[in-house]
Formats: sequence, C-alpha cells, structure tokens
Amino acid sequence: MFNIYSIFLSNMARRKEHSRAELRQLSIDQGRALVQAEGPAALTARRVAGAIGYTPGTLYNVFQDIDALAAAINCVTLEQLGEAIEQIFKHYKEPRVRIAKICAAYLKLHRTEPHLWTLLFAWQVDHASDAYSAAIHRVFDLVVAALLPLSTGRAAACRDAKIVWSTLHGICLLQHSGKLDITVADSPELLVKRFLRSFL
Repeated sequence: MFNIYSIFLSNMARRKEHSRAELRQLSIDQGRALVQAEGPAALTARRVAGAIGYTPGTLYNVFQDIDALAAAINCVTLEQLGEAIEQIFKHYKEPRVRIAKICAAYLKLHRTEPHLWTLLFAWQVDHASDAYSAAIHRVFDLVVAALLPLSTGRAAACRDAKIVWSTLHGICLLQHSGKLDITVADSPELLVKRFLRSFL
C-alpha cells in the first residue's frame, strides 16, 4: 500500500511541474511519435494521455478535441516542409530548378514519413486554427512565389500552384494505395519529372 501511495504522490508532483504550454508540447511530441510509429489510427486521447502520464481529461483541457491535436501535429509537419522549401529558395535561384526541388521535398515527405503525410492529407480538420491556416498558406505561398516568374501574374501562379500540388498529391495517393503501378511500374519521381517537363 505504501508503494502505491508513494507512486501516486510522485505522479501528482510530476504533473504539477508541467505548465499548460508544456503539456501542449508534450502532447504534440508524443502524438506525433505515435502517428509516426503506428499511423493516424493510433492518435487517440487515451494513447496520447497515457504516453505523457496524464488522464484523457487533462488532454482535453489543453486541446478542444483530438482533431485539434491532429491539427497541431500537422502544423509541425507543415512548418518542417516550409523550412525545407525556404532552404531551396536560399540555394537555388532558377525557377524551374526551385519547382523541381520543391516537388522533390514533397515526395521525400511522403516517402520518409508516410504516416505523417496521411495525417496531413487524410485527416479531416473541421475547425482549423489560425496557426494551422498560417502554416498551410506559408507552404502554398512559397510554391506560388516559385511559379510567379513563369506565370503571367499572381492569379495565374496561384492556379498553377494548385495544379502542381494536385498532381503531386494524386501521384502520392495512388502510390500510397498501391494503385500507381497497375500497368507499368514507374517511380513517382519519374512521373513528376515528366509532368513538370510538360507543364512548365
């Protein structure tokens, strides 16, 4: 009985050490780790709360619901993709090279983090936060900026950016579902390269 009581007191003390901001970050980190390891289905309040040593009720004091946590995890993924694209802008000046590198960064995300990619594009977010919307627009605006020198204006560049992202997403989605190589086996990289050659 003494051991159980000691553990209880120890857990209570440890919990009081975390501020709301710290609990939020812990939840995002552990939720992201669960998704990376097991896929979006592993992202439940019970699993995340257990991983950080709290109850699901505590988690819901930090996030409105599990969708809000998913959106926060997606923000991290989008921020990392945005940082990768900004590095491309820093190191490459030619517009066509930039666009090809941006597409390669997207394909790398799908290849190296398939579960995070699925969470990003398959999880329905009904109430996007300002931070989530900002993260999406940051990535999209960078693609628009890369296409702008090859377009007739910003409106055209925005439409072109949608076409590029839709094509990338479609290729990755088909590969993810195992339907890309129904007839002939072609890598996503090859298909994207041929698309860009024709589109640009």
